[in-house]
Amino acid sequence: MIKGISVPALLVVTLSMAGCGADEKVQRVSSNDYGDSWPFTVEALDLMCEGPSPKALARTLDGTVYALSGSARSAAKERGWSDGQEITKPAPSMPGVKMDYSDFVQRAQALCGGA
Repeated sequence: MIKGISVPALLVVTLSMAGCGADEKVQRVSSNDYGDSWPFTVEALDLMCEGPSPKALARTLDGTVYALSGSARSAAKERGWSDGQEITKPAPSMPGVKMDYSDFVQRAQALCGGA
């Protein structure tokens, strides 16, 4: 046993890391934090980044990965990612236009470090 960590606590940490790459950094965001400015149709998602050309991604709670940035969209088909526009709400003041989520792209790309 690691000093200061109980076996159950170690098990919880180990299980919570299952499914994450060793270097994967994830940031959970939700509609509760953004109110009406939340641009997505889902209640919460995990922002992620894949490099070296930073690809901004969002993973919904059901495990679906969405490409948010242009570099991610260009790799989406071969990687099996969906388009982030699929989960983007319409802009309330502009019919036919989706809400802007560029702030989320920047936050996701920052997870790659230095992006």
